[in-house]
Amino acid sequence: MEDALAGTAWAPAPPKPEPKNRSHKMPLHDNVVAELMELWRSGELKGTTEITDIRHQGLRLRVQPRGPTYFARVQHAGREYRVRIGRADAWSLAHARLVCTAILSHVATGNGVPSEEWIELKRQAFLHVDARKKGKTADAGPYVPEVMPRQAPVTTWSYAQACEAYLSWAQAECSEGVYAQATVDNYRKTLRCPTLRAFDDKAVVDITPSSIAQEVEELRKAGKRTQAADVVRKVRMLWRWMRTPDRERASGIKTTDMDRLKAPRLVGVKGRQHFPPLDECALILATARCGVLNPAVGTAVQLTAWTGQRRMSIVTAYRDDFEPWDGEPGWGLWRCWHRKPSGKKGKEHVIPLPPAAWGPFTAYLAWHRLEYGEDQRWAFPQQRPAKVGSNRPMGHIAEDTLTHTITAIPGSKSSPHDLRRGLSSTVQERGGVHVALVGYILDHSDETETVRQANGMTRRYTEAELLGFKKPVMEAWERFLEPAAAAAVLLPREELKAELVRRRAEQRGVDPEADKARLRKVAAAQYAEGRTHRQRKRAAKDAPAATDPG
Repeated sequence: MEDALAGTAWAPAPPKPEPKNRSHKMPLHDNVVAELMELWRSGELKGTTEITDIRHQGLRLRVQPRGPTYFARVQHAGREYRVRIGRADAWSLAHARLVCTAILSHVATGNGVPSEEWIELKRQAFLHVDARKKGKTADAGPYVPEVMPRQAPVTTWSYAQACEAYLSWAQAECSEGVYAQATVDNYRKTLRCPTLRAFDDKAVVDITPSSIAQEVEELRKAGKRTQAADVVRKVRMLWRWMRTPDRERASGIKTTDMDRLKAPRLVGVKGRQHFPPLDECALILATARCGVLNPAVGTAVQLTAWTGQRRMSIVTAYRDDFEPWDGEPGWGLWRCWHRKPSGKKGKEHVIPLPPAAWGPFTAYLAWHRLEYGEDQRWAFPQQRPAKVGSNRPMGHIAEDTLTHTITAIPGSKSSPHDLRRGLSSTVQERGGVHVALVGYILDHSDETETVRQANGMTRRYTEAELLGFKKPVMEAWERFLEPAAAAAVLLPREELKAELVRRRAEQRGVDPEADKARLRKVAAAQYAEGRTHRQRKRAAKDAPAATDPG
């Protein structure tokens, strides 16, 4: 900074020895500020200098490598404050002098030091006045309150801190079996969504129901009614948790105001249900087994189409849950579980797999053992490798992976849950199978009174696997689904693969070309450092050979 100022006509000669920081008193001019801005942009500013404007009381220009910045010096409650006005590239000298006068008046009238928001409103008002003088606008301009004092820092939880505490508590409850991990993940996904992250730095005591309601309304207008309702439900749960006596001191929440928050009604839910015809189910199955998808993801989609089970049951299947059916050549059994809040517990739900389903699945299991070894328990392991140095074991594929893959298939309008409706509708309408028998496969307890009574009794009072009742359902489903899948017309392999990639990118909202460039850059960096999945896998295989004395 000393070298930069020494070459200007207005800078006084520095004393000997030259100090690191200097202070000057001089009249500020627009050309002085412009010259300083030019020096800053060229990177010639070094050290820190503060210039006092002798033409305007209290105004300072602090010159530093981060950029020249205007400040106001004020005395309040026996202390001297430096109130930041703003950078010199955002504020003109005339506007800085005007707001400096306003700051001094704000303090002198007993209203304390003004907040940064008030200073920014002042700047917007000055810019609007200039625009009106030039005829560029005719509106009223922003509203600026007469006073807006700076608030004392809040010592209670911010929204981000409250979420962290709540989710830690929920995770601890999950470890004791109170909640399922999927429930905790759902809480986290909702409470940390982009809509609510805007409140991260705000104290929870300052977050009002109206501010949350405004964000919920924006979601509703965007057509995201379900997400809006979920946000309301989880926010109310969080506030109820925070106002308990043991957390009241940390959160500062003592009222029940957030209970006034109302979720938008979910209208037409039943009308939006999709009942995929047989041809659509067959198209999904044919695409899943044609080889364009990752083997684990493709086989998971096939299992969904064949059995109509829920996403969580599919993705959390263990490899050892599958076995041949003794006495029924070509058939297999999948020992699934009935739904439980805290995971896979209770009596097994056994589903027979017909030959058309069991044959490809046995081939997949053979590939699975060669690819992952005997230690991998998940039938459908996650496909993105763990981070280098991470000790976390590989998990299973995500539920959303199943949903996004099925909805990305050209010609598919179905979600994984819709395939349950496709199976049930086809075997009842075309195969004449009774709804009660279909209920044994779908493991559903509230479709009809008949299903509820039958499933409720068998779950509680018998150990029978009821395969004799389940086999006719799967025989009927195989009789219709397999010929339709064999007759399904797919795009050529490369076109189909490209269309799946395009639709997945569209779902994620990314630019395919920009994403390709980003992935190429990441892959090149990982390859140069020897951190790619194949390099790490090869190194792990070569490690025992390197230590072999033979």
